[in-house]
Amino acid sequence: MQLEFLGTGAGSPSKQRNVASVALRLLEERNAIWLFDVGEATQHQILNTTIRPRKIEKIFITHLHGDHIFGLPGLLSSRSFQGGTEPLTIYGPVGIKRYVQTSLQVSESRLSYPLHFVEITDDGELFNDHGFRVIARKLDHKIACFGYRIEEADHPGELQVEKSREQKVPS
Repeated sequence: MQLEFLGTGAGSPSKQRNVASVALRLLEERNAIWLFDVGEATQHQILNTTIRPRKIEKIFITHLHGDHIFGLPGLLSSRSFQGGTEPLTIYGPVGIKRYVQTSLQVSESRLSYPLHFVEITDDGELFNDHGFRVIARKLDHKIACFGYRIEEADHPGELQVEKSREQKVPS
């Protein structure tokens, strides 16, 4: 699991810092990428990485201010052009579905993959596949805003008794 910051400039992008977007690389765990916010030009930032848009399986939007969502229609379209066929789920506050659908409709964009939406109204578990669990919590902001907690399930392991003894770990 790795985090890659694609933008940390909030509403004020600069030459060095794009607007909000973070990629969670789960390539070893599930051969997928999860994005958190998709500010304007996120797909351009992705070009400077080894991230493949077709690997993006989930997008989590914290809130509906432009610096967190204006890159979404372009990224979704590019994912289609670049061979994305697997379903993609977008999680976010109420209104994210209408925003995306309206943007795609007005631009007459067609996607080559199914798009699913989960609009959040309150705290709670959004996703649990026994490998990862995602929980949303309300945050204090001018508009509806959510933070996301990602928990990885425990993996069965084996106690290495000899190493424990060498480290003088009490039994």
